[in-house]
Amino acid sequence: MHQSIIISVNNLSKFYGKTLGVQDLNFSVSQGEIFGFLGPNGAGKTTTIRMLLDLLRPSFGQIHIFGKEIYDHSLEIRRRSGYLPGNFSAYGNMTGIDFLRFAGSMRRTSPKLQSSLIDRFQLSKEDLSQKVKHLSHGTLQKLGIIQAFFHQPELLILDEPTIGLDPLMQEEFYRLLFEVQNKGKTIFFSSHNLAEVEKICHRIAIIRDGKLVALETLESLKKKKVRRLKFILKEPADELKLPGAKLVKQKDLYYEYLVEGDIKPLLQKLSSFPIDDLIFPEPDLEEVFMAYYHKEE
Repeated sequence: MHQSIIISVNNLSKFYGKTLGVQDLNFSVSQGEIFGFLGPNGAGKTTTIRMLLDLLRPSFGQIHIFGKEIYDHSLEIRRRSGYLPGNFSAYGNMTGIDFLRFAGSMRRTSPKLQSSLIDRFQLSKEDLSQKVKHLSHGTLQKLGIIQAFFHQPELLILDEPTIGLDPLMQEEFYRLLFEVQNKGKTIFFSSHNLAEVEKICHRIAIIRDGKLVALETLESLKKKKVRRLKFILKEPADELKLPGAKLVKQKDLYYEYLVEGDIKPLLQKLSSFPIDDLIFPEPDLEEVFMAYYHKEE
């Protein structure tokens, strides 16, 4: 079935005076996709998100959401979207429950949906009766998640959503993401947590210094990147030339190589060595990421 495009970004650039925010971003996000937007702090993730929400205007380029040009349909797009900003904060003098009632009245939403999320994220009456300014970071983050999800938006834009959550609550949050995705909702997920993105996203864009350096599925990204091969020999061998591999470390009978490209010729060659032990894991996203961020030394 053909999936409709929910977010379309073309040649998007933002300059703050002469300082670059982001430059020439091009990507699209399909309906029902969990799209990872990955980069370290300061790479341009939050700038991009603010432009997607029309909270910041680009210097150049176009954004279409739900097939509509954002500047002319800003209110409708935000009505149909849920947003969790990075470092979420709320009105400090409101209690937690007052804040949620206020958010509910703005969204004209059934209180039932809110209360099921309150239970799900284990917010007690005591938590909700405290003023927001006295809440822990984790409790505040739960309020932020609830206000983003409770009106069942078609698009969720989430900026570092699990910061401050303990591991059990993080797992609960991932379950919630998959549930809304199964209902056909679309999720734009910005993070610098590589393990998290690897766990939940279909495709990722990697942004570095305001520019996209990669845009693809996790599988194809891993295949392209460097893998690390380590082995120990039973006895010394003649010069070890391995196709597509570069020796990075050797001590006595221990060898470590960086490997790129097709591994079949490499494996054939390895089979002739007197190997005692060998480790050749799938590259995780951390290694893929570092390969994009650090040029060959």
